[in-house]
Amino acid sequence: MDKYIIILGASRYGAEAAFQCGLKPIIVTDRHSSIDKEIAQLTEAVFYVRDIAEKTEVFYAVEKIMSFYQTVELVVSFTELGLETAAYISERMQLPTNSLETVVNTRDKGRMRRILSKDPELRLDVVSGKGSALPKQFPYSRPAIIKPLDGFGSKAVDYISNQQEWEKWLKRNQDHSHEWILEPYIDGPEYSVETVSWRGTHFILGITEKQTTGKPHFIETGHMVPARLGQQEVERIEQVVMKALHLLNVQYGPGHIEIKWDVEEDRPVVIEMHTRPGGDFIPYLHQLTSGLNQYELGILSYMNEMPPVEKPIYQKASLVKFLMFPEGVLRQLSLGTEFNREYIQDWAIYYRVGDRIRKTVDSYTRSGHVIVCSSTVEECQRLCDNFVDQLKCEIVHE
Repeated sequence: MDKYIIILGASRYGAEAAFQCGLKPIIVTDRHSSIDKEIAQLTEAVFYVRDIAEKTEVFYAVEKIMSFYQTVELVVSFTELGLETAAYISERMQLPTNSLETVVNTRDKGRMRRILSKDPELRLDVVSGKGSALPKQFPYSRPAIIKPLDGFGSKAVDYISNQQEWEKWLKRNQDHSHEWILEPYIDGPEYSVETVSWRGTHFILGITEKQTTGKPHFIETGHMVPARLGQQEVERIEQVVMKALHLLNVQYGPGHIEIKWDVEEDRPVVIEMHTRPGGDFIPYLHQLTSGLNQYELGILSYMNEMPPVEKPIYQKASLVKFLMFPEGVLRQLSLGTEFNREYIQDWAIYYRVGDRIRKTVDSYTRSGHVIVCSSTVEECQRLCDNFVDQLKCEIVHE
């Protein structure tokens, strides 16, 4: 008998993984979403709703789907806006899931920080609320980061260094509908830890080294696997990640935990947590280097078929670099032939000739990407630089 999985959000990697796990994927997605050919070929059916974040609407849609496909094993989401809905429906349907409380606590950065503060090693002094409710006096003696309480994709992130900048920020945002979280700026390199959990037992699939534009907006410009860390640093990062997963009561599925290494205090600091895979091709980079597929392992964990996960063994290295073009109109785009195509796994420009290029302000306004896999991170960087040198773009500023 066929077994089905309902996936909230059009995740190609999720649909591929479900297929590999012996499940037929059914996609439920926003009505304005586009379904590419790869997803369409893998899925049993696609259903459209107004908004996958609307729990009640999606619940009724899932009820109808389950009346047609009676052997639905799981309802999951691998996209940020579908996580709460998937947990809500799974709880009501008595399907395996992280609790809705756990998902809400990871998506709401204020709640997350309150829970993590139970452990002194994870505590971070933060202030949160609407702009009008935030303190008029800048509360730190060091710079700080402010971002939406439920934000993702580097949206609306700002760096505040003193009282004057804080007053300007408050003036711009005091009437904004967002709730915000203000936290001390941690000076140091950024990493993310990719995990999978099974019945409350957590497995580290690898650590990603991250690159950003830096202050003030910290837009992610690339990721590298494996992270170039010493064994002692790896062990300390893994220790705080295990503590955080336990405190937030994560039971199942993929996890993506963002870390900064505080160079002043020489320690890892948990910045954010997510009960989903990381974006920006991060799971794909790990699959290229260690063979571990976070999406497949995540699905298997919900099915109680989780195989034992050993420490990742890196046979190769990989990276993704994001391109950021200046504003203007793209008049010409061409690619030379002098780069080594064997190591270029994927590349794309998100604009076509004639398009107006927008200013890069977050992860959603970057201009393109290139993914490279080779023997070492340094060799990947060399090959990537060579590829970018061969990319010829003519941008006219109008």
